[in-house]
Amino acid sequence: MNHLPAGNLIVNLRSLAFRLRCRQPHGVAGGTLLLLCLVVSPLHSDDDLPGGGQATPVESISLPDGFRAQLLRSAKQGEGSWISMTFDDRGRIILGRDKRGVVRLSLSDDRERVDRFEVIENTLPHCRGIVWAHDSLYVCATNASGFYRLRDTTGDDQFDSVEELKSFDYQSRYGHGPNQVVLGPDNMLYIVNGNDVAFPEGFAVDSPYRDPQDDHLLPESRDAVQDIRVGYVAKTDPEGKNWEIIAGGFRNQFDVAFNEDGELFTYDADMEWDVGLPWYRPTRLNHVVSGGEYGWRWGTGKWPEYFADSLPTTLDTGLGSPTGLEFGTRSHFPPGYRGALFMGDWQHGRIFQVQLTPRGASYEAEHKVFLEGGALNVCDLTFGPDGAMYFITGGRGSQSGLYRITYEGPDAAAASHTAEQTEQPQQSEQAQQAASARALRRELEQWHSKRDAQAIDAAWPHLNSQDRWLRFAARLAIERQDPALWRERALNESRPTASIAALLALARLGRAEDQPALLAALDRLPLATLDREQLLDALRVWQLSFIRQGHPSESDRSQVLTRLDPLYPQASSYVNRELCGLLIYLQAPDVLPRTVELIHTAISQEDAIFYSQRLARVAEGWTAETRESFFDSLLAARSYRGGKLLSVSLQQIREDAIANLTDAEQKRLKPRLDMLALAAEKSDEAESLSAPFVKQWTWDELESALPQARHGRSWEQGRAALGKAQCMKCHRVNEQGSPTGPDLTHVGRRFDEQALLESIAQPSKVIDEKYRLSTYVLDSGQVITGRPIGVSATVITVQTDSLRSETVALKRAEIEQTSPANLSLMPSGLLDVLTLDEILDLIAYLKSGGDPQADVYQAR
Repeated sequence: MNHLPAGNLIVNLRSLAFRLRCRQPHGVAGGTLLLLCLVVSPLHSDDDLPGGGQATPVESISLPDGFRAQLLRSAKQGEGSWISMTFDDRGRIILGRDKRGVVRLSLSDDRERVDRFEVIENTLPHCRGIVWAHDSLYVCATNASGFYRLRDTTGDDQFDSVEELKSFDYQSRYGHGPNQVVLGPDNMLYIVNGNDVAFPEGFAVDSPYRDPQDDHLLPESRDAVQDIRVGYVAKTDPEGKNWEIIAGGFRNQFDVAFNEDGELFTYDADMEWDVGLPWYRPTRLNHVVSGGEYGWRWGTGKWPEYFADSLPTTLDTGLGSPTGLEFGTRSHFPPGYRGALFMGDWQHGRIFQVQLTPRGASYEAEHKVFLEGGALNVCDLTFGPDGAMYFITGGRGSQSGLYRITYEGPDAAAASHTAEQTEQPQQSEQAQQAASARALRRELEQWHSKRDAQAIDAAWPHLNSQDRWLRFAARLAIERQDPALWRERALNESRPTASIAALLALARLGRAEDQPALLAALDRLPLATLDREQLLDALRVWQLSFIRQGHPSESDRSQVLTRLDPLYPQASSYVNRELCGLLIYLQAPDVLPRTVELIHTAISQEDAIFYSQRLARVAEGWTAETRESFFDSLLAARSYRGGKLLSVSLQQIREDAIANLTDAEQKRLKPRLDMLALAAEKSDEAESLSAPFVKQWTWDELESALPQARHGRSWEQGRAALGKAQCMKCHRVNEQGSPTGPDLTHVGRRFDEQALLESIAQPSKVIDEKYRLSTYVLDSGQVITGRPIGVSATVITVQTDSLRSETVALKRAEIEQTSPANLSLMPSGLLDVLTLDEILDLIAYLKSGGDPQADVYQAR
């Protein structure tokens, strides 16, 4: 039989199995037909599976001192591109393949080489998740939309039983489906699903996480979807009989990992096309707790992390492509590494090392680069029985390699002891308090899946906690109980923090008849004395009441306006955003001119776009002056830079604004409208909208004037200089700017004025490894320096200019050498558009953390 008929036969049989499995009990007809496919599969040609090249050499990999990298195997022709990995009970490595099937690698006794490569399953398409547990191999086959259990029932070391435990309703072509599967400390299986997978059929209706809603006061109609699908983490037993949804609101988290305390973490993906837009969410590490809501929604509807009914990020890492996740608990690395979390970044070819510090009922985190290499597209990582780190490269048809990382430094003997054999230092007082807070959170979480009146008294005191994670757990415990048992208690609660949390629970339940009493309770809040977090939480309660309980009566609307209208605008950008939406919804009389002014004074494009999107859909209340000013801001937006959806979003804002113009307004604004119509074709003109050149400053000129940055400075001019020098395109200061680069809010606490000036004027003098560029030497002798932002089987896409989003596609076969560059991702010459006073004001602003009351702004 030639290859083509065999291949067609397998495809047809697999298709038939997938169709029949929906009509038969799990593991019966579907499993039988899959076994038939397995028998026939050796006739299928593997010529279409990639491999045969050379994986990235270890000489191109950077590691901390004392660590050694080994390339154990490059995938050979027909061996596939590898995307997931696990160790079985005999210390062999099992790999899930990108296109189809599962392979097993046996290592030599010294684990320095691969002695045997064998295909053990060759039908399951795109095996993104794989784990050995309960004498079985569990597989998430993404393109089969299923979760499978493979077993050896005859003792011949082959998988003769292939049973589908769960079929998923997966609707995507982009891999946002069933991802990794992990064995938990409770011996249950945790399955990671991306945002294109509906909750599985038969999941427990009393799951901790349930019924996600968009919950936007002013929804964008273009974001409407038939059903709300978010990424989530599910839990099941070894037989796959009982399913529970643990947490959700993710985009496309690939993996999860448990620390020694049994706490769960995931690394969620950003939407890089949203860069430069106010709803962009960077790649992020999330602490995953019972019922946790993490706020991903479709399109422009992604929740800001300050929404009271969601939980915040634990660590933002900017642009990236999250993959494998593993704690170093089982490693034979030095003690400082064993407690760390290691996270793979496929896009940038690196593995992060994250140090988690307990803080309250959750954690705070810092990260650094542990390992990186040119075109090192890390797919998965784990620790072997020898305590070494193993990771694989591959994905999207690219060349795969299996690598082993060992520690062979001066204290290698001490490091080889397991964590259990190492004496644990006595817990600090902070650590003990955090352990108590986590234990309390877990006690509250027991009520997330059951109704018991005792939960109300147990949880209520913690609605007043200063710990957001405890408040969240307590509120959810109360929401799971009959509202009739706690409604009056919520309405009568007098402590501001507890009152806001209780009213949030009541607003989320959505009974229209509760709204008048709820709004009356909100009216009693002392808004003038609330801190920023309390005010944001209260504004969210008003929003949710209007979203879920309906538009308020005219008298209630008038009373809410009386409370909220005088607050706008505020010093807080986040508070302004939420007030803006509420006041537009409530038809506040003067919201338009105030918001137009906020657009023109915004130092970040994200703020300007946010307000513009809100105003563009408002039809009433405009004057000739505010119309002209608004369209002038849209003309200025031609200089904005960002991801692929930036131009689309700006075009949609223009369309919405023009649709609301009267004939007379269109006639008067015609010159501006004509210029906007040409915006997409005038990229060169957009460049000319940047700040004009002032002078090419020398270091000596700036350094000699630096003492003047310590007194008598202008807060307003320093704030404006951040935008003028384009700092906000990559950085965030307080609540404004982009999260793609390091947050500069507290940089003044760690560095003096000279270090701050040096980091801007000479950005490549000291480079943080997380933001170092790579240099690519091509066969032609051409040298390209930039940041890899895309990897395929044949091409690496390199961004050579972050401000202009310029990229170059490099053919992998033509790359002769890759090495870290001695250049920073941050461009030079940013200060050349500022006057000396503006530069000094900028330094003072960073040093003060943007505090207008800092001494540097006070008269002597």
